[in-house]
Amino acid sequence: MFGEFLVPRTLIENCRVWQEDAFVCGRTLVLRDGAIDSLRLKAETGCQPGDRRIDGNGAFALPGFIDLHIHGSLGFDVMDGASASLERLCDFMVARGVTGFLGTTMTDSTERINAALEAMSSFAAWRTGSPFLGAHIEGPYLNQAFRGSQPENHLRPPNRAEYMPWLESGTVKLITLAPEIAGGEGLMRDALAHGATVSIGHSGADYDAAARYFAVGARQVTHTFNGMPGVHHRHPGLFVAALERPDVTFQIIPDGIHVHAAVIRMLLRLVGAERVLVISDAMVAAGLGDGEYALGDVAVTVLNGQARTASGGLAGSTLTMDEALRNMMRFCDLSLAEALPMLTRVPARSIGVYPRKGSLERGADADVILWDENTGLRATFVGGELVYQAAGECIAVIADG
Repeated sequence: MFGEFLVPRTLIENCRVWQEDAFVCGRTLVLRDGAIDSLRLKAETGCQPGDRRIDGNGAFALPGFIDLHIHGSLGFDVMDGASASLERLCDFMVARGVTGFLGTTMTDSTERINAALEAMSSFAAWRTGSPFLGAHIEGPYLNQAFRGSQPENHLRPPNRAEYMPWLESGTVKLITLAPEIAGGEGLMRDALAHGATVSIGHSGADYDAAARYFAVGARQVTHTFNGMPGVHHRHPGLFVAALERPDVTFQIIPDGIHVHAAVIRMLLRLVGAERVLVISDAMVAAGLGDGEYALGDVAVTVLNGQARTASGGLAGSTLTMDEALRNMMRFCDLSLAEALPMLTRVPARSIGVYPRKGSLERGADADVILWDENTGLRATFVGGELVYQAAGECIAVIADG
């Protein structure tokens, strides 16, 4: 009992704390030993040796954002296959309020995908307390007709000898595939058996086939409305099949480019916020300016923030998750409380890590951001450690105790 009080605490005071469906004022959020300890009245909190007191200055204390679909940022790409790139991505993520992300591969050679996954596995083993949560495999098992910017020369049918080591590594938490291609259903079943969440994307599956895949266990739609057929009144397709399954969630890229704001509003009206998860689908240009870049082997030009291939197709985005939150609020006329779960609870739940992630409930990981409604992100904590504070901020005060 007495040993408990020797563990230093972080006390976040004077803030509005998210508690799943509303904000609570007049309480102190207590972080201890990397987890959410409690939410207490200030008079009940007391002061212990080593306590670090944080003045929230009226900000919101939120669960950190979770991005399940990000290829790169700041000139670094998951496909670099290098721990240094993952380290820099983590630095960029926490500076945008992201406390959990899946490094997303793309269609490429076996050797390059292997290298990327090996780097991620090694990084996860030695870099504890980082926002890196695992890998998202996007390709190479996609439908050629809906490949988008995925390079055609590396598309191929699933090969069990190739993909089983990926699944067995334990690093893969999410996989995007087109189950209608030869071998796709077998891959889907193997992925599910190894605990990966399956998302259907870059797929031309018709309504009947898609309904069968969702019945088997697919639980997401990758970057909804992109890389898939549109809805026709006689050919409802993948989107309608997913719509009819309450256990399926929809990834959406709210950059104002990939999906019109009116269509995002339509999606919310149809399925509700608990089935929509916001992703960035960011590539290496995120955090940088316009210019010439690459997405894997694909040459990409970024102009006015839009990333496009030589043929004019979209090639990921330059969106960051802090921008995505503001966009969702603006596009859909949502309050912070209404928009927030789509960047926290819903993505965490969709890959089976909620409420440890995406929550500020007792026992959850102490992944917290301080968010000001005027200036945006003030600070980021991962596992209770202050890993980012905005320029000009000096928020930590050590109690005398």
